[in-house]
Amino acid sequence: MKILHIITNTELGGAQKVCIDLCQKAVEDGNIVAVASMSGGYMWRQLPGNVVQFQLKNMVKPIKPLKDIKVFFELQAAVKKFKPDIIHLHSSKAGVLGRLVSLSNYKRIVYTVHGFDSIRLKHRVFLPLEKILQRFCGAIVAVSDYDKKNLISEKIKRHIFTVYNGIAEHSIIPQKLLPDFNKTRKTVLTIARIAPPKNLNLFLETAKKLPQYDFLWLGGSPDYSVDELYKMYSVPENVKLFGDVPNASNYINICDLFVLFSNFEGLPMTIIEAMSQKKAVVASNVGGIYELVDSSNGKLIENTVEDASHAVESILENDNLRQQMEQKSYEKYQCNFTLEKMWEWYKTIYQVLAK
Repeated sequence: MKILHIITNTELGGAQKVCIDLCQKAVEDGNIVAVASMSGGYMWRQLPGNVVQFQLKNMVKPIKPLKDIKVFFELQAAVKKFKPDIIHLHSSKAGVLGRLVSLSNYKRIVYTVHGFDSIRLKHRVFLPLEKILQRFCGAIVAVSDYDKKNLISEKIKRHIFTVYNGIAEHSIIPQKLLPDFNKTRKTVLTIARIAPPKNLNLFLETAKKLPQYDFLWLGGSPDYSVDELYKMYSVPENVKLFGDVPNASNYINICDLFVLFSNFEGLPMTIIEAMSQKKAVVASNVGGIYELVDSSNGKLIENTVEDASHAVESILENDNLRQQMEQKSYEKYQCNFTLEKMWEWYKTIYQVLAK
């Protein structure tokens, strides 16, 4: 089978991780795989070497009509050259362009919506287009039941499936140290880009209220350097902002608690990474996070300093409770969120549509 993935951007993120991992599993199963996305960026270096690359010169994340028209023709040329059996679209912009390019063969299109709240809550102007284009798609995949329910409530309900994000289990790796950080106290860690959906202010205010713990943020800003961020925000002494860190999930093992404070989410890969490494989790009760975290393996919070600081402290001050939560996180991961389970679901969808 020939599978073409189309994704808008190549910066570090959950959608890119899913794309990379699906490419790896498809190649292992003997398929021929290609990816089309913007030129340059993290993702290209992470793809298996035998994946065909179509680096699109005019693809950009914002809506730019002139460039988007040019990307349409770039994608059209890529599809014509590769002749895929399945076209797998990731994210809303690629979802629109990919479906328009492949109208004549729409029944073989898979469109994964990586967090529908970004459209439903932040960019509702695109909802009418999503409603129209649902007719030109073989399968629309939600990454959580939360997203599936909201898609249906917005009258996007043709050929909807839920496929949970999954990751490969980490091998046991030696404890890694971060630059300028020596672990002497209990440590709280998050991995997230510094952008409006991720609540940096809540992270900093929670750390300020809990000076007995160290708080580490792995992830940079697309617009500002780490030095600029320190000048822009009031960063407590017990907080360290590291910016973008290669293979950031390798550092989850150094923390005592993983947190993710967000204004909206789909099904965060970073929480799944933490679960696979036996970590308790404190996270905002938004999007599909409740399908990952409950009282058995962590705490869901409202986005207030009081709620966040109480949740963090209650876990870190009770080692027995924390250890029980860590084991439960791993069990939940093994049951529902492995890379093998994700790939089997997608492979089944591919095989049905390619007939």
